[in-house]
Amino acid sequence: MTTPELALDRPLRAGTARPEMTRRGAFWFAGALLALFLMASTAPSPMYAIYQQRWGFSATVLTEVFSAYMVGILAALLLVGALSDRVGRRPVLLAALGLEIVAVLLLAFAPGVGWLFAGRALQGIATGAATGAISGSLLDFQPPGTSRGATLNGVSAGAGMALGSGLAGALVQFAPAPTVLAYLLLVAGFAVAVPLVWLMPEPVRGSRLPLRVALRPQRPGVPAGRGRAFALLATTMLAAWTVGGMFMSLGPSVAKSLVDGSPYLVGGLSVVAVAGVGAVALLLLSGWLGQRAVRVAAPVLIAGLAVVAGSVLGGSAVGFFAGSAVVGAGWGMMFMGGFRLLTGLADPENRAATSSMIYIVAYLSATVPSMLLGILTTYAGLTTTTVVFAAVAALFAAVAWLSTYARH
Repeated sequence: MTTPELALDRPLRAGTARPEMTRRGAFWFAGALLALFLMASTAPSPMYAIYQQRWGFSATVLTEVFSAYMVGILAALLLVGALSDRVGRRPVLLAALGLEIVAVLLLAFAPGVGWLFAGRALQGIATGAATGAISGSLLDFQPPGTSRGATLNGVSAGAGMALGSGLAGALVQFAPAPTVLAYLLLVAGFAVAVPLVWLMPEPVRGSRLPLRVALRPQRPGVPAGRGRAFALLATTMLAAWTVGGMFMSLGPSVAKSLVDGSPYLVGGLSVVAVAGVGAVALLLLSGWLGQRAVRVAAPVLIAGLAVVAGSVLGGSAVGFFAGSAVVGAGWGMMFMGGFRLLTGLADPENRAATSSMIYIVAYLSATVPSMLLGILTTYAGLTTTTVVFAAVAALFAAVAWLSTYARH
């Protein structure tokens, strides 16, 4: 992580003597911090096969462990997702980092599947609390007159998920302590982030509220009068994150089933193929308007899903990864376009609240289908489940495509 530049003589509030980052430095640091949180979110993916062998649980339990993380995120977003709009970005991020370190240590030294549930749930709470504050910070510190906050949000999310799964897969395959080392490296990264968050400027005015007010749950929401537009455009998150949830939970198992010898690195690469290519597509096409991105993303997603389904039916690992890369390009464009359209509905005073609402839709879209697919896998197998998933996700992509025309 690159240390952001500091401005020793430009405190945001009068009377502040300590050094602070420049707004530009805070913008890039917020993107890096989001990537770090999402690296931690996908790091367990290539380890699930080891956990299954070690503790003998089913695919249903696997998706339930994944869902525990998502439920934790949803709980945090619902209760404190907008809290940083009231008490400030910095205190929320410091609390989230502390909880994340505890959660990752639980995962590193988990003696049984129950500890996985606990660690992933705590990790979800920490990530959910941080998400609203980071997304709000990106909008606070982006260059005036630009939409770089939404762009960096998407790039950081995709790159973080890809790096987390890919690096963890490599460590599991080639390094000692396969279910410990990746977590300890993440703990080190979060520890480094703590003092850097303390140096961030605080853009929220009146952030020093009484403790009893600060601890009151702050529900996320949508600006008044824009609920219909938000609901319509939220179908873009449904389309993107149904795909993301499947590849983060069952994708590694599907990939390993197609490769002889079942190397753990392959499981991690399945997430890299989607999230990594998605981040690259998002970066290259960052100049596109949100509406255009969604309209191009939908047919790309549908084509990629068709290739994935066909390759699983034909037992082709090459086809699966090729299709996953196409899906990743569509995922990146859909996420970017949808996030840009939805954040465009936010006013300056409710940026974290609106961002939190976007992520609630996103993580619900990842959680519910993943749980259902886990149950279906237990009874029907991975092949049938993958084909069903591809058909449903393609339908959601078509609905998102239509939503842009309905709004127009």
